Amino acid sequence: MIYQSVNQAVLQRIPSGATSLLDIGCGGGVFGAAVKAVMPCSVVGVTYSDAEAVLAGRHLDRVEVADLNHFDPAGLGRFDCIVCSHVLEHLLDPQQLLSRLRHCLAPKGTLLVALPNVLFWKQRLQFLRGRFRYTDGGLMDRTHIRFFDWDSAESLVRESGFEVRERAADGIFPLSRVVGQPLSKWIDQRALSQFPGVFGVQFVLVATTAGLATVL
Repeated sequence: MIYQSVNQAVLQRIPSGATSLLDIGCGGGVFGAAVKAVMPCSVVGVTYSDAEAVLAGRHLDRVEVADLNHFDPAGLGRFDCIVCSHVLEHLLDPQQLLSRLRHCLAPKGTLLVALPNVLFWKQRLQFLRGRFRYTDGGLMDRTHIRFFDWDSAESLVRESGFEVRERAADGIFPLSRVVGQPLSKWIDQRALSQFPGVFGVQFVLVATTAGLATVL
């Protein structure tokens, strides 16, 4: 399966001044294409799939094919922004890759990490029913090796040598859409702020390699 998705929660956090971006797990290159459509930014993608690389090569400035479980990104250079969106959960040792990526981040660069929340409320109901089932895609994708909650997602990034500047849960509160805008947006924001580990379907973390962290 070729990954073709634009993670809007990550896209909106790309620094406006970024001129170079490394997309780890770039899929078919649609995310990188979305970045290039809104800012003058060169994008390098890395994927394990030859088929994805062919598609990504139509959009990105450079594409590398590599097994991320054993990948050393040192030769790629330095980037203003590095994106790891829904890729780390597929790796045997995601902390190892993140640690190596520190050397690819420019001194004032930004790391963006997106991870699925295995304790999203719908999945919690399945667990309560005694069901632990892998699926074709989604939170329980059968290719997921690692699973994360609100705290362990942050720990992964911090223990890899980064300072977390922001972490946010992305999702919606059940039935919030029934009341319509703008009340539904307010309900979502309140629910995600108070119970990020319950109502967030994914976690997005913004990090740097230097400075004091301010976790939101």
